[in-house]
Amino acid sequence: MSSIERLGYPARIIVVYAAVLALAVQWFVKPLGQGWLWPGTAIILVAAATLVGWRSIRLARARERSADMLKALGTATAELPISLRRRMPLVLVTGDVLAALFDRRSGENRLVFVGDGAIWVRVNRPQDLPQVALAMRQWRDGQAPDGVVLSVAPAIHADADALAQKLRLVRQARADASRMVSARLPGYVAVYQRLTRLEPQDTEARAQWYGASAATPLVDSQSFEAVVRAAEATAVHESPDPYYAAHAAGLASIVGWTQRVVFSTLSDPRQPAQPWPLHGAGWLDCGPASDASRPWERDVRSSTHVAPPSVATSRAPWSLPQPLIESMPRHLRASPRLAAMGHALALVALAAVASFWGSGQHNAEFIARARADLDRYAAIPADRDSARRDALKEIVADRDELDHYARDGVPLRLGFGLYHGARLSPSLNHAIASYQPPPPAPAVVTLDSMSLFDSGKAVLKPGSNRALVGSLEMIKAHPDKRILVAGYTDNVGDSASNLKLSLARAAALRDWLVDASGIAATQFAIQGYGDTRPIASNETDEGRARNRRVEITLVPDNTAASAHVSSVQAPSLANAADRRNNMQ
Repeated sequence: MSSIERLGYPARIIVVYAAVLALAVQWFVKPLGQGWLWPGTAIILVAAATLVGWRSIRLARARERSADMLKALGTATAELPISLRRRMPLVLVTGDVLAALFDRRSGENRLVFVGDGAIWVRVNRPQDLPQVALAMRQWRDGQAPDGVVLSVAPAIHADADALAQKLRLVRQARADASRMVSARLPGYVAVYQRLTRLEPQDTEARAQWYGASAATPLVDSQSFEAVVRAAEATAVHESPDPYYAAHAAGLASIVGWTQRVVFSTLSDPRQPAQPWPLHGAGWLDCGPASDASRPWERDVRSSTHVAPPSVATSRAPWSLPQPLIESMPRHLRASPRLAAMGHALALVALAAVASFWGSGQHNAEFIARARADLDRYAAIPADRDSARRDALKEIVADRDELDHYARDGVPLRLGFGLYHGARLSPSLNHAIASYQPPPPAPAVVTLDSMSLFDSGKAVLKPGSNRALVGSLEMIKAHPDKRILVAGYTDNVGDSASNLKLSLARAAALRDWLVDASGIAATQFAIQGYGDTRPIASNETDEGRARNRRVEITLVPDNTAASAHVSSVQAPSLANAADRRNNMQ
């Protein structure tokens, strides 16, 4: 981590911290459901990597562009306590004649000047204001610069248009700097212009600033009129000295010119950049050499038809506008580390909200699913046993899931004090205990052959269907059973003929049952036994009558029956696990 970021806001640590919290919520709570687990994880990781990379590149560029400035700051403020960095105003100065303001000795190229009331930072190019402001904020432990001073020397500009173009560039740079450091940077204008060739008797008079400043954006015409009146009052008081009268006249002219040319350009609402928040403006009778060809002098000549005299360059160094910033707004901001701790707590709160919301959603889904399973089971009629058994399997799985949570603990996705699934256990257990399987189907129905067929015939007699009604109802009540139709005879006659007759009678009865029940013929099987399986003695008429019969047997599907017993009486926890996974 860079030295700049160690002093400032630990943005990359906060991004990583937020990503860890988001991943924990995503994996343990799954607020958006199982389907968003991997896509959400990928989005979080990509977003975190992008933000960390962007922040790293930004810091590297800030270090590279501000290396000389940070070194100069370290040298100039070596004797200042670190706490004083945040309390002492720090002002960025850009614009004209910066060398005359900062270079106190010949050949010196000073970037920082620590005065009695402020730290002044020199920004040679206006377009560097955003990067320098960002570096200053990091150097001051997260506090942005307190203001920006624009130095204007009309005498170094060829005409007002060239000056206006430079002012627009400064205006845009200040707006970018304010946006980059996320702070409103108050603006000040300091005008350096020789107003007269006369020298005051008091050598300190020429270094006196005339201006107006306030904690809120000024600056109206009345404020500047007060500046001119103060100069005129000084001229009256110092009437023996002609310097003050000439100075007051020149000051009135330069103030008006500054309003028309400088302030109007900085505050023009038609420009795309944010208007310059002017908190103060000042004028000093000091500046570079000037003659009648310069912008202010031409303005004076056009309005008064009197050309101001040529003046020589003031001796450097020139005074920095300390009086302008004495009323600047001061905002003591919290340490960036304290701000980071607050943001970390806010992220924890946000993760908790997401967890509670996701847990509530999962609990509502689980309870709704269990209630739907109970309602579906209760709505199935008792005569539809197959459908009731399928619904009962879902209820058993719900009950097993609740038992698993009771034994091993509630998962985080259902926890956070929102789990109410236990109250469903009585209803589920009651539904399971209330299930009653249907009575078993009759194993065998025996019909007298002579009531169905004529002697020696295999064609059903007219009216024989009345004897088959009971058998038909039994078959329809158990459509999932296979049906075996078997024919039997007594021992009268040839055994081969008896065997053939018994099979034909079974087939005839089978065909009638298929037509009457609508059950597929594949569910039926036929068998002829002839006289091989008597149930009574063939020596008597009564015994032979009992042996002449047709039997209808319902054959259960042993595989389905076994599965039913296994699923209802001894349900597998694997089914419950599958359902839990599907719900997740």
